[in-house]
Amino acid sequence: LSAILMTLFLFISCNNSGKDGNTSANSADESVKGPNLTEISKKITDSNAVLLAVKEVEALLSSIDELAKAIGKKIKNDGSLGDEANHNESLLAGAYTISTLITQKLSKLNGSEGLKEKIAAAKKCSEEFSTKLKDNHAQLGIQGVTDENAKKAILKANAAGKDKGVEELEKLSGSLESLSKAAKEMLANSVKELTSP
Repeated sequence: LSAILMTLFLFISCNNSGKDGNTSANSADESVKGPNLTEISKKITDSNAVLLAVKEVEALLSSIDELAKAIGKKIKNDGSLGDEANHNESLLAGAYTISTLITQKLSKLNGSEGLKEKIAAAKKCSEEFSTKLKDNHAQLGIQGVTDENAKKAILKANAAGKDKGVEELEKLSGSLESLSKAAKEMLANSVKELTSP
C-alpha cells in the first residue's frame, strides 16, 4: 500500500505544470516558448502559393513576347519563318486571350496583407492591357492587321510606337516583377523567422 501511495504521489508531483498558482513555472514556460509555427506556416504557404502563381503568370506573359516575334511571318515548308506582311489578326487574338487568362489567374490569387496591394496592382495592369487591345479593335480586330499596328500592340522592343498596348504590357511586366520580388522576400522572411531563435 505504501508503494502504491508513493507512486501516486510521484505521479501527481511530476504532472504539476505550475497552473495551480506556481507563477514562476508559468513565466519560465512563456520565455522558453518558440515561434508560432501555425502562423509562420501560413505565411510560408501563402507566399509560396503567390510565388508559384506569379511564375505561371510570368510564363503566360512571356508567351505574348514569343507571339510578337511572329509578327509579319509565316511558316515555310523547310520549317523556317518567311515574310507574310499584314496578316496578324490571329496573333493579336491569341495575345488578347492570354491577357484575359492572366487577369483570371490574378483574380483567383489571394495573399497575405503585404501582397494584396501588389496582386491588385498587377491585376489592374492586366485589365488595362486587355482593355487597350479591345479598345483598338478597329485596327487590331480586322482582317489584314498591319505589322506596324501589331508591333504597337505587343512588341515591347518597338521603337515606332507603343500606343496600342505595348505601354500597358510593359507596366504589367513591371508589376509582375514587383509582385514576384515581394513574394520572394515574404517567403525568405518567414523562413528566417522560423529559424531564428
